[in-house]
Amino acid sequence: MEILRVENLCKQYGKGENKVDALDGISFSVNKGEFVAIVGASGSGKSTLLHLLGGVDRPTSGKVFIDGKDIYKFNDDELAIFRRRQVGLIYQFYNLIPILNIEENITLPLDLDNRKVDMTRLKELLKLLGLENRRTHLPNQLSRRSTTKDFNR
Repeated sequence: MEILRVENLCKQYGKGENKVDALDGISFSVNKGEFVAIVGASGSGKSTLLHLLGGVDRPTSGKVFIDGKDIYKFNDDELAIFRRRQVGLIYQFYNLIPILNIEENITLPLDLDNRKVDMTRLKELLKLLGLENRRTHLPNQLSRRSTTKDFNR
């Protein structure tokens, strides 16, 4: 069963002599249960592709179907809800909200949907991430831990 289909996906930045074709006619599909890796040289469009697949950016042309739905037919509000409920992007440089503590950053999507937090699941996630004792820390307080650890060897 197909869960992702990409048809002739293009993304251009800039205009005229400054125009850059980040993606030019990409097409592929992924079936449920398949494992896919996106590899390529720096600047080859990997991040651009992921942003388009995740609904973070809009293509210049082409289509992205997830579970049979063309995600770029969604208006901005529908696309935001889609991202919040259907997509998980983990950035190389994590994008946490600096004024929210770790627990609040993790539970924010549920809060935005007026859904109750499963505290048992939250505790499992915090333990899995090694953050059970740092759940009330702000994001900028996490980096000090690794920095201090690295310099005190």
